[in-house]
Amino acid sequence: MEKIIDVLVRLFRLDRGNRFKKYGFFEGFLSIILNIILCILKFGFGTFLNSISLIADALHSLSDVITSMIVIVGFNISAKPADKEHPFGHGRAERVVSIVVACLLIVVGFEFFKSGFDRFRNPIPIRADFLVIAMLVGSILIKEFLYQISLGLGRRIDSPALKADALHHRTDAISTVLVLIGFVCFRFGLFSLDGIMGMAVALIIVYAGISIIKEAGSFLIGQAPSSSLVDKIKDTASKCSGVNDVHHIHVHDYGGQLEVTIHVRLKSNIHLDDAHQKASEVEDAIRRCVPGAEVTVHVEPYDEA
Repeated sequence: MEKIIDVLVRLFRLDRGNRFKKYGFFEGFLSIILNIILCILKFGFGTFLNSISLIADALHSLSDVITSMIVIVGFNISAKPADKEHPFGHGRAERVVSIVVACLLIVVGFEFFKSGFDRFRNPIPIRADFLVIAMLVGSILIKEFLYQISLGLGRRIDSPALKADALHHRTDAISTVLVLIGFVCFRFGLFSLDGIMGMAVALIIVYAGISIIKEAGSFLIGQAPSSSLVDKIKDTASKCSGVNDVHHIHVHDYGGQLEVTIHVRLKSNIHLDDAHQKASEVEDAIRRCVPGAEVTVHVEPYDEA
């Protein structure tokens, strides 16, 4: 899959110019096009067969279209440079957009859970022929393809929005698998499974929404940096000559813009100009190993006693 992503990146020149924005726009438009096709097919077959689970699955695909549209808007806002009102940039708009999308998903999930429950109480026989089964299998493969593409692109630019959209694609694939299982069981007279699978699809949608809100909310509240990032910063600063101790490491992530503050201890008899120079060396070293970081170093005297 990485090779396919490499081909897409070269074909559409995604690494030229604003890489972050181009990756987001490409994934968003690709997702919109494929999900519209899937939504039309699923809704058409679902209406023809009078299947609540397939209609729910179709609207799940439609929700992915809306999600991808919001992701594109979020990337457009996030890519804006820092200004007077937002000195650290607009990167956190990604998380805000993710929460909006998640709330929409949860509402859709609850509505279809109720519809699935009604169908479970009043089951209706559904005919599932080879064409429908083939369409569902094709849908699963397409959604898995979108999942891999979205996740791969998201990892390359460390984008939570693309990773969240990838999760939508994966849950859509799983929900379609459930619908497919239900359709196969219809042949054995288990008609109530349509409602059960409809409720299962709804629960998957709700779970995806809650997971996204949890991740985005934790980030916006002020999630602690990973221990690996803290260790990386500490090791980099410690390797600078003259630095005797590194502590009080604080990292604030504004969505692609990291504000790093650390305290370092130097010999107490060092000249002020030399201390300033040493602090600048530590800042430059951390910027090189942590892309997108703006570093501030506070110097303290080192007590050798």
